[in-house]
Amino acid sequence: MSDTPSEAIEAVPKATGGKGPRWWIAGAAVLALVVGVTAIAQRDPADDPHRPVSAATSASAVSAAPDTPEPSPDDPDDPDDPDDPDDPDDGPPYIAVPEYSSASARDTAFVADVAEFSTWPSGTETYDVMSSMPSVGGISEFGAAVVENAKAVCDAFAGGTDMNDVPDAVDLALTDPVDQAAFIVEAVTFYCPDAMAAATGGVYSEPVPTGQSEDCPDASALEVSVAIGERSDSDYSHTASYTARVRNTSSYNVRAQLQQRWFADGFSGNGEWSFFGDLGDGADIVTIEAGDTFTYEGEQEGVYRWDRTEVRVQPGEFVFYGCGYEPGPR
Repeated sequence: MSDTPSEAIEAVPKATGGKGPRWWIAGAAVLALVVGVTAIAQRDPADDPHRPVSAATSASAVSAAPDTPEPSPDDPDDPDDPDDPDDPDDGPPYIAVPEYSSASARDTAFVADVAEFSTWPSGTETYDVMSSMPSVGGISEFGAAVVENAKAVCDAFAGGTDMNDVPDAVDLALTDPVDQAAFIVEAVTFYCPDAMAAATGGVYSEPVPTGQSEDCPDASALEVSVAIGERSDSDYSHTASYTARVRNTSSYNVRAQLQQRWFADGFSGNGEWSFFGDLGDGADIVTIEAGDTFTYEGEQEGVYRWDRTEVRVQPGEFVFYGCGYEPGPR
């Protein structure tokens, strides 16, 4: 178990060059670390025109051409010369840095990226909405907070803060060193790639701008329907059962907050948007996988005879996981 963010990064396998499998670690909390630190660690040089050609590849090209004379020991262009200061494998490898058409597109993709972490703490107004048992907070508040955290990470590196001191310096909500390292590396990747060497202890440095597909869906990708079912009426109480469905038509998992409103003659809250579901059951915050449908069956009871109900995704309160960011095969 790593004790510090820098040890978490050092524990990630490093590449030896050439084509090989990418290292992937299961778990959303480590996803960003793997993407930001190891996804480009092992790849075929031919896959990326910005990646220097390895010495082994250059040597093969020489041996494949019998008419080409062998380089002399003092030849400065000898790719196998270990003393050659221009040897392309001397320095750290390049890293892809996402480029966007606007700051808002960058923020949207970053929030979508770190929202996949599964260890956001509960019991805090800002981050609880992304915890396993949410009860307070809003998704938009979470998004604003993590963007602010990311920019604070960049400010910390700009001020000379050591990698292991960054979590405390920016008051990062994540507590596990692997999670902290993952968030820090992603923050640097999106907002201050020039600090990558400082964040990874020199493992990666040269940033290569990489255009992104700004494909994060909007709320229209979530199709909502609701229907009133059986009713039960008496002199003093009226009950209406209902079934609500939210279908995620996108190719990304989504976290969303729902709202509901009721209509009834004499009801003081007639047509006003409020919490979704039965009071206190926490059904208003849902995660729906790509292509799946969330179904909720509830019951409304009161002194009014309920005519109808409507359900919607609360405006701005949703995040699609992993959209807008393509660091490599996932």
